[in-house]
Amino acid sequence: MNIKATYRKIQDWYHWVSERMKQPAALPQVDHSHHICSHCGYGYDGRCCPQCGMPAGHHRFTFKRLIQNFLDIWGMGNRPMFRTMCDLLWRPGYMIRDYLGGHHLSYFPPFKMLAVFTVFIVFLTWIFDLQDPLVAEKIADGLLKLKEVKGVKEYTARVIDFLAEAFIYLDKNDLYRILIQNIFVVLATWLVFRRKGYNLVETFFSQIYINCQFHMIAIVIMLVTMKLPPTFIMPYYVPIDITFLLLVIDYKQLYGISFWGAIWRTALIFVITIIVYALLFVMIISSAGAFDKVVEVTPQLVG
Repeated sequence: MNIKATYRKIQDWYHWVSERMKQPAALPQVDHSHHICSHCGYGYDGRCCPQCGMPAGHHRFTFKRLIQNFLDIWGMGNRPMFRTMCDLLWRPGYMIRDYLGGHHLSYFPPFKMLAVFTVFIVFLTWIFDLQDPLVAEKIADGLLKLKEVKGVKEYTARVIDFLAEAFIYLDKNDLYRILIQNIFVVLATWLVFRRKGYNLVETFFSQIYINCQFHMIAIVIMLVTMKLPPTFIMPYYVPIDITFLLLVIDYKQLYGISFWGAIWRTALIFVITIIVYALLFVMIISSAGAFDKVVEVTPQLVG
């Protein structure tokens, strides 16, 4: 009986937590009181002046407001930023579903949030001296060397070398690399979940928020280990096993599917993403080889 009672308590607790996760952020109460705008003098009922957008009431400049204004420079001077961070750790899929469903003002904009976290990761990378500052110079030198190439085969080899350096550069510059990698992940995710009601653009927005979730975890890992976490096919600085588990949770909550359904769909997304990367690599190599053949055959055709 004790075992059954304990199991029931655990089951009840799990259902209670699940229901709490599904609850969206609390919306502000409707304000019907009358105000006179301190900026334009217009009389109105509500929280903000409909003429100029000034919030109701006159707020004196305090130390708290000073900190808030400083945080506004980085886009973090409002409550939605911290609420979004908490929800991305506590109820990520449900939060993204609320945002896509129209609760835009309750959460911090995804692209701004990604930019803030990316800058923070780049800063930590610079502090821990994990970034190669010569990569950009190598790419510039590669472009200059292309002008000195005489033979077609040598030119093709230089193009391939330049592409390799470009991939290294993207790997060292997180924001560009993440945005490019996300294109492939978004396509794979949309193909797998295309019947769940979200279009390609909405899938892209959800993926940006998922990146923010992984960035927060990556920052914690960097602060603990003082090194850059490893990456795999997915555009996240998180170990592959943790990546897979978090994506299963995200997709389960976002699309309202079972754990097993989220597991096999997440695995399928990995497979499709790898295939897309392989096809892209083959296309680059094939294009270089085709260019080589065209230049070799052209003098014969002209002659």
